[in-house]
Amino acid sequence: MGTPLDTIFGLPTHVLIVHATVVLLPVAAIGALVITLRRSSIHRLGLAVSIVAVLGAGAAWVSRLSGGQLASRVGYPEPHIEYGRNLPIVATVFAILVTAYWLFARGVPGNRSRPWWLMVLAVAVIVAAVGVTVATIVTGHSGSEAVWGVIIENTRPGQIPAPDQ
Repeated sequence: MGTPLDTIFGLPTHVLIVHATVVLLPVAAIGALVITLRRSSIHRLGLAVSIVAVLGAGAAWVSRLSGGQLASRVGYPEPHIEYGRNLPIVATVFAILVTAYWLFARGVPGNRSRPWWLMVLAVAVIVAAVGVTVATIVTGHSGSEAVWGVIIENTRPGQIPAPDQ
């Protein structure tokens, strides 16, 4: 029996938790775009977007730590290991920016213009949203390629007969 970062119910923790990472971070990024581009949404969605971003960043850190445990069993796939080291950092910066934006933007009345520094922060959030989405896709794709690339390359559909019904 392994540690919680190694296995859960006999399965590698990494292959379970990465699903949370690859769902939460892009959903938070979409939410971040909505709250920065539609001022009226900050009060309805801001807290939820911030929570999802923080959960996504947490999932990215657990993915990184559990990925190290899995790699110690199956090997260290490059370039996935490098992308996996960077994603939690990008996700954390994104979560901090989204949360800061939400905390400041919710205090600006709808009938007033946003201060210049809040607009700069909004641009930073948008850039971070795009960055965390790209980093998530690249990291996830490289991990999938490391696991499935050789299998798909060396098999063809229908190679294994379907079980009798």
